Amino acid sequence: MPQLTAITRFPVKGLGPDRMDAVGLQAGKVLPDDRRWAIENGPGPFDADNPGHVKKKHFLMLAGQAELARLDCRYEDAGQRLSVAVDAREAVTVDLEDATTHAPLFDRLAGLLGDQLRGPMRIVSAPGQAMTDIPQPHISLINAASVRDLAARTGHELDPVRFRGNLLIDGLDPWAEFDWIGRDIHIGDAVLRARDPIGRCAATSVNLDTGERDIDLPKALFEHYGHTRCGLYLSVEQGGRIAVGDPVLLDGTGATA
Repeated sequence: MPQLTAITRFPVKGLGPDRMDAVGLQAGKVLPDDRRWAIENGPGPFDADNPGHVKKKHFLMLAGQAELARLDCRYEDAGQRLSVAVDAREAVTVDLEDATTHAPLFDRLAGLLGDQLRGPMRIVSAPGQAMTDIPQPHISLINAASVRDLAARTGHELDPVRFRGNLLIDGLDPWAEFDWIGRDIHIGDAVLRARDPIGRCAATSVNLDTGERDIDLPKALFEHYGHTRCGLYLSVEQGGRIAVGDPVLLDGTGATA
């Protein structure tokens, strides 16, 4: 039977992962604190007085700034603090909700990204709106077997975190998750509905250890499968606690391999 093998959030869009053993989901919401914040790459259309979803091109992101993968990030729920180090140097720590603390982080990012910055940076957030690539409050799921199948076909070792998914499951046949669209998935106390496959962009081509683009994964997906999709968007239909090791049940009766 498939199981949930990892829970991951990315508190700041484009920056590193924060792995969790368990989390409580709420109906109609994203994974708590996933992409809650984003860093503007120069002045953009985000309106702090009327905050909402803004297209990803206005923010720092792996698809545009691959060097962000070199950042070692540590997120603390208490105080909403983020510690960031570059290439094992001393970390700087900021309170993501306190703009007066952000200058040291911006200095590090300026040194890392140079002329890739289009102007002054600003950390932004919108209550109730995650800074994901889509406006809908969805959670993303990755099938580890699909990633292994892609790795085998390309001859390239692939860390599933490249796909920046929230939920990693294992114990399913490769690509079987695409057959789940429109169906309910029970994990722990929560019920999620599979909505849409996730189209992939250049962010997946970035090596998370080196910050370099070492393989064109959208191109590889198309060459081997005739599409550029990997993973599913899910909506939370019934909130509840989920934990690593939970079985994944399709329509409440068990997922088929």
